Amino acid sequence: MVVSSYKFRLYPTKTQESRLDDAMIPKDKVYSKAAQMVLWQFYNNLKTLSSLSKKDKLIGKLRFKPKSRYNSINYNQSGFKLLPDNIIKLSKIGKIKCVIHRKILGKIKEIHVKKEITGVWHAIAICENECKKSCSLLRKKIIAIDVGINNYCYDSDGHVIKHPQILKNSEEKLKRSQRKLSRKVKGSSNRLKEKLRLAKIHQKIKYQRNDFLHKISRHYVDNYDTIFVEELKIQNMVKNHHLAKSISDSSWNSFFQKLEYKAANAGILFAKVAPHGTSQSCSNCGRMVKKTLAIRTHHCPYCGLVIDRDYNASLNIKQRGIDSLPTGCREVTPLERTSLAVIQADHGHVISMNQETNHFSDE
Repeated sequence: MVVSSYKFRLYPTKTQESRLDDAMIPKDKVYSKAAQMVLWQFYNNLKTLSSLSKKDKLIGKLRFKPKSRYNSINYNQSGFKLLPDNIIKLSKIGKIKCVIHRKILGKIKEIHVKKEITGVWHAIAICENECKKSCSLLRKKIIAIDVGINNYCYDSDGHVIKHPQILKNSEEKLKRSQRKLSRKVKGSSNRLKEKLRLAKIHQKIKYQRNDFLHKISRHYVDNYDTIFVEELKIQNMVKNHHLAKSISDSSWNSFFQKLEYKAANAGILFAKVAPHGTSQSCSNCGRMVKKTLAIRTHHCPYCGLVIDRDYNASLNIKQRGIDSLPTGCREVTPLERTSLAVIQADHGHVISMNQETNHFSDE
């Protein structure tokens, strides 16, 4: 069984908004299943804290949350119904207009109604269905992806996807709004208005980032039957204070998650390989060529290969991925290191010998 979620925009009336706000705190007029879910979540949190304490993990003290911090309500198993003409019916709330922009597959097990800090409402349908597509043993179109900061990713076919730098492009707006917010008197209506403006900027950044990640993940899933990436320890990487903001803006973990679930739904293979030495090892001769992050070109003194360091890393990721496959699944010829690319003498960049028409930028 496969569990998937579908997120839709809700357009409740003022009366319905008031009822939804009240439903986030268990009261007499709240649907019983929704109230049970709040209590279940509370006791589940206590159980989790207890288990962490027994493992000698550092945990904080319990504290009461204000009503403003409750922003969701769960309808588990019942209390909801999807109606024609983009209408969803919630118990004790009524019929709410929504935008169902794609077909829901499977049986709906839960409906989560969530209110964003900007006042926007969403319904998240949690569905369960059978996995009809199985992963094929044929491995004819293999791609390996090396993610980075200068370029968002460089794949083993020589395609380059430029980094959108979404946070950087909105940084001035964020700073301006944050300065204005800091000058407002706490509890004043002007502070609440500025807080809303700041939240909308953050929300736009979130939407832009998700849109970008969905598009490139969909491109790779639609065009390849095997995808390899590095198994990065992102929590350790963000400890570098010089690169932490850029790494966080890149959302590599979210990108890998989208690749993984889309690949599972499409019946193709997605796997992670060990990242150690992929940038330092020569993809042609296998010798180690040490270089700092500032050196962006791989120049091997042993075999003379000169290519972009990220392209070199993607070729190493691809070979490691192929080596990790069972022998019976290797329907492709192992990576031929010297014949995959030609080197342009004027730029030192690489062009794939079998490169297809590409909608992304090439170097």
